[in-house]
Amino acid sequence: MNLYTIWCMFWFMLVFLCLYPALWLSTQRKEWHHWNGFLYRIWAKILYFGIGIKMETEWEFEPAKNQNYIYVSNHTSYLDISAMVMTVPNFSVFMGKASLSKTPLFGYIFKKIHIPVSRGKGASRIEAFEKVKEALAEGKNVLIYPEGGIIGTNQPKLNPFKDGAFRAAIQTKKQLVPVTILYNWIIFPDKQPFKFTHHKCKMIYHSPIDTTNLDEKDVEDLKNKTFQLIDSTIKENI
Repeated sequence: MNLYTIWCMFWFMLVFLCLYPALWLSTQRKEWHHWNGFLYRIWAKILYFGIGIKMETEWEFEPAKNQNYIYVSNHTSYLDISAMVMTVPNFSVFMGKASLSKTPLFGYIFKKIHIPVSRGKGASRIEAFEKVKEALAEGKNVLIYPEGGIIGTNQPKLNPFKDGAFRAAIQTKKQLVPVTILYNWIIFPDKQPFKFTHHKCKMIYHSPIDTTNLDEKDVEDLKNKTFQLIDSTIKENI
C-alpha cells in the first residue's frame, strides 16, 4: 500500500469518525434527516480537500429550488457516492446494495435513511422501488446507479442499465437527470488491494429529461437515451 493510499484512508476515516456522533443523531427522527445530507456534504468536502482531489462540476441546467429530481449516473468507484452528495443541492437519498447495511458504523445510517436493495431478489427490488417513490413524494432527491452496482473490472465501460430508475421517473413524473462521473475509476478503482491515485474528479450534470408525457411503453427508450448520453460523454473524455 503506497503512502498516498494510506493518507487518503486516514482522511476518509478521520473525518467520518469526527462527524459520526452528529450523523448518528440525525437519523433518530425523520424530521432531522435533512441534517444528515448537510453533514455528508461537509464530510465529502473536507475529504476531497484533505486528499488533494480537485472537484470540477459542470451543470447544463440550474436545478429549481422547489423541485426534486431523480439523478442517475455511471458507477465505477466507492467515491461516486461522496462525489454526488457533495455536488447535488438539497437533501438526497441514494439507492445502494443491501450489503452496505453490514458496514461498521456507516451501515446503521444507510439502513435508517437510504434505500438498500438486494441484487437478484424481486421482493427487495419492489420494496426499494416503493421507497424511491416515497422519498420523491417527500421532496427528496434520489440518486440511483442504474448499472446496479460496480460491475466487473472493465471500467469505465458501462454495463447495461436496469429499468427501475426510469420506471420510477415515469410513474412519478419526476424529471430525470443523467450524470456522468469522470475519473473516479482512476482515483479509487474497485480493485484489491485498495489503491488511491491522485487525479481530478469531474461531474457533468446533463439537462433533465422531462417525463410528464411518458408512460410505461417509454421506459426502454428513456433508458437507452440516458445510457447513450452518459456513454458518449465518457468516451469523449478518456
